[in-house]
Amino acid sequence: MKGHPLFEKKDSYTPTEATRAYDQLDRLVAEKTVSPRQASAHRRHIAGRIRVTLKPSYTARAAQRAKTEIVKLTEAGTITMKSAAAYRAHITKRTQAA
Repeated sequence: MKGHPLFEKKDSYTPTEATRAYDQLDRLVAEKTVSPRQASAHRRHIAGRIRVTLKPSYTARAAQRAKTEIVKLTEAGTITMKSAAAYRAHITKRTQAA
Protein backbone atom coordinates (compact mmCIF):
# COMPACT_ATOMS: atom_id res chain seq x y z
CA MET A 1 0.00 0.00 0.00
CA LYS A 2 3.03 2.21 -0.28
CA GLY A 3 2.03 5.44 -1.95
CA HIS A 4 -1.61 4.55 -1.54
CA PRO A 5 -3.60 7.80 -1.88
CA LEU A 6 -5.83 6.97 1.09
CA PHE A 7 -3.08 6.34 3.61
CA GLU A 8 0.42 7.83 3.62
CA LYS A 9 3.10 6.71 6.06
CA LYS A 10 5.00 9.41 7.94
CA ASP A 11 8.42 9.40 9.62
CA SER A 12 6.95 10.33 13.01
CA TYR A 13 3.56 10.80 14.63
CA THR A 14 2.29 12.79 17.58
CA PRO A 15 -0.14 10.82 19.77
CA THR A 16 -3.05 12.77 18.24
CA GLU A 17 -1.88 12.05 14.69
CA ALA A 18 -1.45 8.37 15.60
CA THR A 19 -4.99 8.18 16.94
CA ARG A 20 -6.28 9.85 13.78
CA ALA A 21 -4.31 7.41 11.61
CA TYR A 22 -5.65 4.43 13.60
CA ASP A 23 -9.20 5.70 13.09
CA GLN A 24 -8.54 6.14 9.37
CA LEU A 25 -7.22 2.57 9.17
CA ASP A 26 -10.33 1.29 10.95
CA ARG A 27 -12.51 3.10 8.37
CA LEU A 28 -10.46 1.70 5.48
CA VAL A 29 -10.84 -1.83 6.83
CA ALA A 30 -14.60 -1.33 7.33
CA GLU A 31 -14.87 -0.08 3.73
CA LYS A 32 -12.80 -3.10 2.64
CA THR A 33 -10.30 -0.76 0.98
CA VAL A 34 -7.46 -2.47 2.86
CA SER A 35 -7.26 -5.87 4.48
CA PRO A 36 -7.00 -6.27 8.25
CA ARG A 37 -3.50 -7.66 7.70
CA GLN A 38 -2.40 -4.51 5.82
CA ALA A 39 -3.93 -2.31 8.52
CA SER A 40 -2.07 -4.26 11.18
CA ALA A 41 1.22 -3.66 9.39
CA HIS A 42 0.46 0.06 9.24
CA ARG A 43 -0.43 0.11 12.94
CA ARG A 44 2.94 -1.46 13.79
CA HIS A 45 4.64 1.16 11.61
CA ILE A 46 2.82 3.95 13.44
CA ALA A 47 3.42 2.50 16.92
CA GLY A 48 7.16 2.48 16.32
CA ARG A 49 7.21 6.13 15.30
CA ILE A 50 5.12 7.89 17.95
CA ARG A 51 6.85 10.84 19.57
CA VAL A 52 5.67 12.43 22.76
CA THR A 53 6.85 15.95 23.52
CA LEU A 54 8.29 16.13 27.01
CA LYS A 55 9.01 19.34 28.91
CA PRO A 56 12.16 20.13 30.96
CA SER A 57 10.04 20.78 34.08
CA TYR A 58 6.45 20.38 35.29
CA THR A 59 4.28 21.98 37.93
CA ALA A 60 2.35 19.51 40.09
CA ARG A 61 -0.83 20.22 38.13
CA ALA A 62 0.86 19.90 34.72
CA ALA A 63 2.48 16.65 35.83
CA GLN A 64 -0.90 15.22 36.81
CA ARG A 65 -2.40 16.20 33.44
CA ALA A 66 0.56 14.71 31.57
CA LYS A 67 0.34 11.43 33.51
CA THR A 68 -3.40 11.25 32.82
CA GLU A 69 -2.69 11.74 29.10
CA ILE A 70 -0.07 8.96 29.24
CA VAL A 71 -2.66 6.62 30.78
CA LYS A 72 -5.15 7.46 28.00
CA LEU A 73 -2.52 6.81 25.32
CA THR A 74 -1.59 3.49 26.90
CA GLU A 75 -5.22 2.37 27.17
CA ALA A 76 -5.79 3.33 23.54
CA GLY A 77 -2.78 1.25 22.52
CA THR A 78 -1.03 4.30 21.10
CA ILE A 79 2.07 3.81 23.25
CA THR A 80 3.49 0.69 24.89
CA MET A 81 3.53 -0.02 28.63
CA LYS A 82 7.32 0.34 28.72
CA SER A 83 7.20 3.71 26.98
CA ALA A 84 4.46 4.86 29.36
CA ALA A 85 6.58 3.90 32.36
CA ALA A 86 9.55 5.80 30.95
CA TYR A 87 7.39 8.89 30.30
CA ARG A 88 5.94 8.77 33.82
CA ALA A 89 9.45 8.47 35.30
CA HIS A 90 10.58 11.45 33.21
CA ILE A 91 7.63 13.52 34.42
CA THR A 92 8.07 12.52 38.07
CA LYS A 93 11.78 13.32 38.01
CA ARG A 94 11.15 16.80 36.57
CA THR A 95 8.13 17.78 38.66
CA GLN A 96 8.83 20.88 40.74
CA ALA A 97 8.32 20.48 44.48
CA ALA A 98 5.41 22.54 45.78
